[in-house]
Amino acid sequence: MKNFIFLVLGMILLFSVSFAATNLLVYDQMALVYSNAAIKNGNDSFMIPTTNGAMPESLVTSSSVSYRYHAAESYSLDYLLKRFLGTTVQFQFTDSSTTVVKNVRILSSNPIIIQTIDGGKVYFSPSGQFIFPSLPQIDSQNYFLVSTNASSISYSYLTNGIGWKAYYTLNVDNSSMNGEIEIWNKTDTTFKDFNLAFLSGNPFTSNTSQPQMTKTFAAAYTPSPSMPQVQSVEGYKIYNYGKVDELDSNNAIFLPLFSKNVKLAKLNIVYNPSQNLTNAVQVVKIDHDFAIPAGVVSLYTTKDGMTYFLGQTNITDTASMVSLDLQYGQNFDLSAKQVETQRTMVTKDLYGYTYQITAVNSSSNTQSLWIYISIPPDAIVTSTPTGIQFERPSTTQIRFLVDLKPNSEEVFTYGLQTSY
Repeated sequence: MKNFIFLVLGMILLFSVSFAATNLLVYDQMALVYSNAAIKNGNDSFMIPTTNGAMPESLVTSSSVSYRYHAAESYSLDYLLKRFLGTTVQFQFTDSSTTVVKNVRILSSNPIIIQTIDGGKVYFSPSGQFIFPSLPQIDSQNYFLVSTNASSISYSYLTNGIGWKAYYTLNVDNSSMNGEIEIWNKTDTTFKDFNLAFLSGNPFTSNTSQPQMTKTFAAAYTPSPSMPQVQSVEGYKIYNYGKVDELDSNNAIFLPLFSKNVKLAKLNIVYNPSQNLTNAVQVVKIDHDFAIPAGVVSLYTTKDGMTYFLGQTNITDTASMVSLDLQYGQNFDLSAKQVETQRTMVTKDLYGYTYQITAVNSSSNTQSLWIYISIPPDAIVTSTPTGIQFERPSTTQIRFLVDLKPNSEEVFTYGLQTSY
């Protein structure tokens, strides 16, 4: 396990380099690591240590530099074959009945080709195992080796293996909504005493491009309050937690995001009923005056002092004042079906349709049911039922609101004209 502790003397190669505190801007599936380095006593090369998920092409610096990326070396058969290529090692030949150890020279590592020292026989992909005389030293660190004439630089790089996920709880009885953020770290690096923020949004990336969000860290961080400070940057939302003590390698931390009350309405909706009865979906419609990052919402209700889990749904990044429709389960007491009862040709390219809808409430309570129906964009609604609320929220959808008494059903018709 490696530590990023940049408040003290940093990595030293050819001269003294000190690093400022690390800043970590976390995207949903990657992170931007940002810091400053003060270079003392000369102009030469120094190392910037990285995670094992660092993207080699992503280094950005405030001054002109040349650099190369070094990936951590590890022992493997392929590594040892390349290190001992052309030298003499031992090989234990095995077959079904015998085992023989001979001195051999490695001629090729891929494919494996060896030649015996005694006799000069050549073997391609032999059956057996190598016996190497020693383990060569390896460099097990990941780092950028940087050369610059500057006395100080700011730098950043992108890393895979770090990301975030948001979790929310919503009590449908008191309209309270709480959020927390999970920051996960699957790299080999432990971050200590670092500044943390995460970005909510959807930046476009590729193997060779980098989101340029380093300016977010231009100002010094202050210790975070119990909830993050929210900042808008280039259309994204930055949630700043300030100083965080530790994020361990291959671990995660959970931090509070918000605790607010929202406006909500409970709906039962049947989407595009078929000729057979289709159960309603239970939906909670939320109106809110704050941005909500993408995540998972768990819904609960409280009855007679007991809290019950109702269901769970995923949401995308949602801006302030944009309603959320949370589908969390089926309502088996409410259902609806739709049947085409008449079709007529109005003109050569225009047809008239009449549909009959049956809405059913099999519970002992009065309930309201929305019925959403998709229609062609050029469709004209020619008739609607009396006493039932009708809306056309878009060119491709109509909906009806039916109030159903206990253990009852409501039957009504509507008409359309369309070229389809």
